[in-house]
Amino acid sequence: GPCTAFPNLSVLSLHHNKICDLSPLEAVLCKENCNIQKLILRNNLISRDSIMKFATKIPLMKSLRRLDLAYNPFLAEICFLEGREQRASLQPLLEGGKESKSLEQLSMEYRIDAPELSHTMNVNRGGRRGIEVESANRCISSALWPQILHRASSINYFADISSKLFWKAGADKPTEETPRAAVVFSL
Repeated sequence: GPCTAFPNLSVLSLHHNKICDLSPLEAVLCKENCNIQKLILRNNLISRDSIMKFATKIPLMKSLRRLDLAYNPFLAEICFLEGREQRASLQPLLEGGKESKSLEQLSMEYRIDAPELSHTMNVNRGGRRGIEVESANRCISSALWPQILHRASSINYFADISSKLFWKAGADKPTEETPRAAVVFSL
């Protein structure tokens, strides 16, 4: 696979390739020697069934930091749903994103309202991996707090790769204000 042949490969762009089935990628991304940090699957033909199976494997993809799924048929279907229906359709993707400690950005169409997932991505960018390892006994060393606060204040949060707009929980439209303190309050 690409991880063995190209051990330094960190970005894999497969946009506009008419990809329907993600199962071959699951096998590659879940391997220990995989260093792919950014996967671009924008503008393919990914079905709802395929992405929902893929979503269950996201927590096993230890190196994956950014995943771009925008402009795929499964998202077009979900965009027309509202409230609980939309949330139910996104549930496997939301759970996969929440269980992952490494995924920091999940790009989808802006019409999909998933503040819970955005919050999780922000917490991951803030260093959830380090905090959860350090806090196995539920006590974070006071020596670690300056690093946590410095990292939280220097993080760039965004809703989409191509956008400079940010979503706040409960907001009905994006804003240009950067919610840097979100990670601190979620600790």
